[in-house]
Amino acid sequence: RKQPYMQKWSFGVQQQLPQYFVVEASYVGSRGTRLLVDRSLNFTPAQYLSTLSVRDQQTINFLTATFPNPFLGIKPIYGTTISRAGLLNAYPHFSGVTLVGEPIGYSWYHSLQIRAERRFSKGYTFTLAYTWSKNMAATAFLNPSDPVLEEAISDLDRAHRLVMSGVWELPFGRGRRLGRDWHPVINFLAGGWQLSGFVQRQSGPPLGFGNIIFNGNPDDIRLPKSKRSVDRWLNIDAGFNRNSAQQLANNIRTFPSRFSGLRGDGQARWDFTIIKDFKAHERVTVRFRVETFNAWNHPNLGTPNTTPTSTAFGTITSQNPPRSWQTALMLMF
Repeated sequence: RKQPYMQKWSFGVQQQLPQYFVVEASYVGSRGTRLLVDRSLNFTPAQYLSTLSVRDQQTINFLTATFPNPFLGIKPIYGTTISRAGLLNAYPHFSGVTLVGEPIGYSWYHSLQIRAERRFSKGYTFTLAYTWSKNMAATAFLNPSDPVLEEAISDLDRAHRLVMSGVWELPFGRGRRLGRDWHPVINFLAGGWQLSGFVQRQSGPPLGFGNIIFNGNPDDIRLPKSKRSVDRWLNIDAGFNRNSAQQLANNIRTFPSRFSGLRGDGQARWDFTIIKDFKAHERVTVRFRVETFNAWNHPNLGTPNTTPTSTAFGTITSQNPPRSWQTALMLMF
């Protein structure tokens, strides 16, 4: 089996500034080929499926009609009846046949990456990185009978991502700017602390829908930021058919799997760590470490429900982990 193949390319410019600062701007791109895709081989041929944009009850009745099962008695797994759609499948004696890991998928990625860094000096360092990118992929079929993969925005795409990090050695204690002559006991308690922080802001994931009926303008689905809430993240009145009895079945799907401009909540996190090393012996150091994740307890929401027939359609009922704390004591020798 051929293994996935990734091609990468980049170019950039870098400039050193005073006070140990460096800035860099780069274009980074990649293309993946031979990505593994699961392909269903046991499906109803396309010529028998409905191409209407509304529920085609005549086609549904035709394909769901049942007949005496010709495979009854061969093995205990076969029932007494089988549907017409089942008989039309390429392998009617199996409920499903899937070719696993076919190396036919591909992806492509383009990004502008900007970085600013202050190299460690005088007790602190700082890094800022921003990425503006687009990640597309063809790793699934919109319909099992389609001859080619669907090209869509990747579920891994995050259009904007900003990361800041830094380390600051607090200027207290022996060998530092303040407290050089501290008593050993005071230095043991108050000297030698180090603070580090990590800030992350990024766009939310692109949202996807199933085999739905939508009669409207896709641009109207996205609500302005001022109107979005956990109770109404999407404009559920933009043209979705929410009647369970009118949903599509046994049809050729045309509604795309995901939209680039329709996304879940962006993510924001502030993490901090404070470290103190205690010299227990000439060759033994004890490190005390306290960490807090999502320090400001910012509500990073999950993705909204995108099933129009659900009573929870358009609402968000989950969130990523709230603020948490962690402590550790390490013995190094």
